[in-house]
Amino acid sequence: MTLLQDRRARLRPGGFTLIELLVVIAIIAILIGLLLPAVQKVRDAANRMSCQNNLKQLGVALHSYHDANTNKLPPGDGYQAGGKHRSWMVPLLPYVEQEPRFKLIDMTVDQLSNVVNASTGVSNLSVIQTSLKLVLCPSDTDAASPRTRTDNASSLVLGLTSYASNVGDHVNAGGTGAAGYPAYGNTATLATNTRGVITRYGYSCSLPEITDGTSNTFILGEVVPGWCNWQDWGHQSFATTAYPINYRNDDFAKNALLPNNADACITFRSKHTAGANFVFGDGSVKFLSDKMDYTTYRALASRAGGEPISGNY
Repeated sequence: MTLLQDRRARLRPGGFTLIELLVVIAIIAILIGLLLPAVQKVRDAANRMSCQNNLKQLGVALHSYHDANTNKLPPGDGYQAGGKHRSWMVPLLPYVEQEPRFKLIDMTVDQLSNVVNASTGVSNLSVIQTSLKLVLCPSDTDAASPRTRTDNASSLVLGLTSYASNVGDHVNAGGTGAAGYPAYGNTATLATNTRGVITRYGYSCSLPEITDGTSNTFILGEVVPGWCNWQDWGHQSFATTAYPINYRNDDFAKNALLPNNADACITFRSKHTAGANFVFGDGSVKFLSDKMDYTTYRALASRAGGEPISGNY
């Protein structure tokens, strides 16, 4: 090497050339692209398991309530004439380590009453305007923010829930459902006019009344309350199987369907991929695919329909 070449070699700046830098950036981008789906899958799986744990706790609470209260599941009467407009979740509070919150509620007074109770210093309404972590699916972060509801709670902002009671395989305004029963399970105050487990009209069954088998009948399932004005934890939360799981989720996400569309929204759905979680009468929690056989899905919502359950669900 000549003296001039040696000097040029020593004067050449160190580090990457532009081409080398672009290659490194491209490799990093490819690696990130490969890694992100895996990270997302892990996050989805963790959220799904956390959601299942929530439902498992609610399932245990339902059984504890049932055993302590003359063998009946907790009733809901969010829209029952003359009722207290109270969700089935409120009586469950002492069974899910929420005794202090439960003691703030005057069970003799309408749940939507804004009158301050002299003994507690708060109103019944104010209690259910706050969020309750146990009843929120971590995959649905929007559910943590209270929102305006409807019916008796029209214009009221209430704390939401990701879980709804199984009214049964009733129709909505459209969709598919058992003939001869009221749409949405409305006016269902007796065993004879509902095929489900807990209605919003004051009816709830006992576990022995689930003659189709507690392992073949679900009590609660997931919902997305931001897409449906009929779901909150203190006033009412119910759903039917009039449509398949995750019915038109994409349209709700794009606001092509709005949360005041009762026909489309009052069904079971989730923000998990490909299905939703349900807690069954025996306390087990199962993830049901949104591609499952629809006849089987509907049969799982009737407590005493006598339908044969076929296929793997």
